[in-house]
Amino acid sequence: MSASSSFVSLEDATPSAASSTFSLSDAEGPIMTRSSLPSPPTSSPASPRSPPQNERSSRFNHKHEWPNGKRPRGFRTQEGKEAAEKSKNYKTGVSIPHVSASCNTYQGVLKHATLGAIRSGGVSYGLKALVNLCLGLLKVMKGKGSFSQIAKDAFLGTDAIRFGSFFGAFSFLWKLVNNGLKLHRGKDDRINGAIAGAIAGLALLIESKERRVTFAQQMLIRAGQGVYNAGKYRGVFRFRHGDALLFALACGQVMYAYTMQPESIPPEYLKFMVNTARVPTEALAMNRARVRGFPVDVSRVVDLVKRHKPTPKALEIASQVTEYTDIIPCAVLHPSYDSCTMNNAERFYQVTKNILPVYATLNFVPLVILRMKRLLADPVNILARTSFNTLRSSVFLAVFVAFYQSQICGHRKLVKNGWMNNNNKYMYWLFGVTCSGSAIMVEQESRRAELAMYVLPKAAESLYKILYQKNWVKGVKHWEVMMFSFAMSLIMSFYQQEEQVLSPFVTKLIYHILGKN
Repeated sequence: MSASSSFVSLEDATPSAASSTFSLSDAEGPIMTRSSLPSPPTSSPASPRSPPQNERSSRFNHKHEWPNGKRPRGFRTQEGKEAAEKSKNYKTGVSIPHVSASCNTYQGVLKHATLGAIRSGGVSYGLKALVNLCLGLLKVMKGKGSFSQIAKDAFLGTDAIRFGSFFGAFSFLWKLVNNGLKLHRGKDDRINGAIAGAIAGLALLIESKERRVTFAQQMLIRAGQGVYNAGKYRGVFRFRHGDALLFALACGQVMYAYTMQPESIPPEYLKFMVNTARVPTEALAMNRARVRGFPVDVSRVVDLVKRHKPTPKALEIASQVTEYTDIIPCAVLHPSYDSCTMNNAERFYQVTKNILPVYATLNFVPLVILRMKRLLADPVNILARTSFNTLRSSVFLAVFVAFYQSQICGHRKLVKNGWMNNNNKYMYWLFGVTCSGSAIMVEQESRRAELAMYVLPKAAESLYKILYQKNWVKGVKHWEVMMFSFAMSLIMSFYQQEEQVLSPFVTKLIYHILGKN
């Protein structure tokens, strides 16, 4: 916003406020703090302009303080002011300094974009390579590969090179178009950021098709989150625990797809779910067959149980399964344990132990690369907090898995005892909603929205594929690139003028890798 628009005249207001001004110099972006608003004119209790005494929402009280009863452009509620203060934190502790050049000429704009692209590409390449290396070391520790091959794949593989090239190209296009428009138009506003973000989104073509879909889904969800926060911070709407509810609904769709429509889940994500839950894929297929009314091969049931270290009781139960059994028993789902409670306790321990190194990698690698200054300033507290958050995230996932399987076992006991007489497919959706809604409360509140934003694209992709199979929707060529460009148009527009409405993850990612425009 230009300096000339930082003051709003109130000549049409009452005499006591006619000489007042609305100062935006202390606000971030185009948003005005409430402290800069003029005091409302005094009026008698019977005056129609007097605000109701029992009004619950301050949002409605504000309009009596506004000139002509209209909200000034960019008015910010108390929530908005707090979010603006929090958004400043992502700029602290940058380990790798940003590089820039003067943008007073078009040659300077080109130089600035080139320097930014080199830095962004190098940082993102190094970050991706180190994450791949750390994840590869876990395989080496399990005897599934050599260190030399893991290091070669991490630093010279196409994964890290494409990742770095994508961010470098995005940074170049964004800075070039954004600053070029600023120089041409003489304005630095949302329009520049929106156009630059949309054009820079074409850099997604560098990535593989699978990664393009992932980026497009994630950024579209982040853009929607920004739109929601922009309205919330202005008092337009508010929904308590909306992040937890969104996570639960998304997980309901994902867990339904895991049991009923596994082909609708991305292969890598499905592999992660199968390895984490440790339920035989053949058992899941048999359960799907019975839910849809198809018979099961009794001999295959027994063979499946024998391959998973069964107990004598599990073998006995498996041998009694008929082709049209009402429901696949627990002995087939976890043949190594007769007790469902013991099985779920063992799953809780194994999930925590296996996922802990992954969360440690995801938490500590960015800390060392992007926030080294903050780490060196207070190493004890930061390491302790990061370690606790790593353990907390691992326990969250373990609770999720154990609770979901506990519901599956409980469902089978109800059917066995005659309290329920069917194996409805929508029960698995409901189990996913209840277990995820409970498990998300284990995580720290600041991460719940991030988890919802991570799972929601998976759920949306699964729902889209299911609807596509039913011919309810049609495919569009390069839809992921169009979706990504649209999302980045919104995100970079917000980042340009109202960065506090974006999630901390997005603002940190953009600032540490791309920097300011």
